[in-house]
Amino acid sequence: MRSKLPVLFPKRRYVVFRLDSEEEVASKDIIKEIHSVQASLFGDIGAARNRLKLIYHEGCFGMLRCRHDHLQQTRATLASVYAIGGVRAALHIKGVAGTIKSAREKYIPQLSRSGAEDDGRRIELEEVSGCIVRIHGRKIDLCPDDPNRTRGSDTRYLGLTSFDLIGGHDDADGTSDGL
Repeated sequence: MRSKLPVLFPKRRYVVFRLDSEEEVASKDIIKEIHSVQASLFGDIGAARNRLKLIYHEGCFGMLRCRHDHLQQTRATLASVYAIGGVRAALHIKGVAGTIKSAREKYIPQLSRSGAEDDGRRIELEEVSGCIVRIHGRKIDLCPDDPNRTRGSDTRYLGLTSFDLIGGHDDADGTSDGL
């Protein structure tokens, strides 16, 4: 028997959520409650068609996989969760992506995975201060302590370069700030 071509597989979406609860909640309790709420909202057949799966859960962030044509049902299911394992809780959707990699990069803060606050990866300058979220070559993403620094933009991070931090470089145009 031949296997299916990749174009015949059902398309998937990865939903990243933030968990607000009064106590720590286990991953198995989260998916058990999500399946229970989904079955009560859409019935057993509707729940079976969506095929929800918990891909990732650490701390207050998690990621679910669902079928792309059942995305609205998944949103309704997560919004309907009010308790997990007898503990009051709420699931807030942070975003939706087409791959696990893009979902992690866009919606799950690096701080929750790497513990950047604990290992001293902070920047303290006159103009801006905050935690380093990601370093890629000479580019630095910074989560500022002052949320007003990102007001008016669609991101919560500031983009810096290593030139901004050291005040100059051989490749710079000769100005003292390195730009």
